[in-house]
Amino acid sequence: MAELTKTVQTRGVVVSAEASFTQDMAQNLLSIFAHLHEGQEVMVKFSNKGVWAVTPEGIRLFIGSTEVFEIGSDSANAAKPQVQ
Repeated sequence: MAELTKTVQTRGVVVSAEASFTQDMAQNLLSIFAHLHEGQEVMVKFSNKGVWAVTPEGIRLFIGSTEVFEIGSDSANAAKPQVQ
């Protein structure tokens, strides 16, 4: 696979958003598709906190977090993202 990526030329391609997906996140997205009609699409939206899928009806469904959060007894720091 690494050799293949070396041969691909990406002239004019600009990355506008990215997120790492876990297997659980991919399964969440697949479960959304399982409830759609054939040919329907979902819009995937990225934020600094997570990834959402929006159905054709406008229903926004959380796919997964893009940050690791520490949950502790210190309520002031519990919601702050922990960089690893």
